[in-house]
Amino acid sequence: MIDKRILATFLILISSMVFSCDEEYEVFEGGEFSLRLNQPKRLIDGSVLELVGVEDSRCPENTNCVWEGRSAVKIRWTRNETYDIDLNDVEYIHVQVEEYLVTLVEVNPYPTTGLTIEKVVKIKIELN
Repeated sequence: MIDKRILATFLILISSMVFSCDEEYEVFEGGEFSLRLNQPKRLIDGSVLELVGVEDSRCPENTNCVWEGRSAVKIRWTRNETYDIDLNDVEYIHVQVEEYLVTLVEVNPYPTTGLTIEKVVKIKIELN
């Protein structure tokens, strides 16, 4: 007869492995992804997305600027190869990577004067 403590420990271990695996993967086809700087996301196909750089020179709210500025991001997508993808909200909103179209959806929060806040970047990847 199996000791109940061993069986309980085994069941807890298996269930924690199952639930932890679900949390680290993101859905892929046509999906939008929110990325934070240096926090990689593993996609369901095994590839990895990582936000490696953010530049935000947009004119802060409640200020007057000569130039409206722009937001730009660098994303590293590791599949069979590694792709460094540069996107911005002025010229390069969409970039083709193999058979996929990668789109910059938004960079948040919008700049405000006197505050430095961690940026969250939303991108979309769809089969093209």
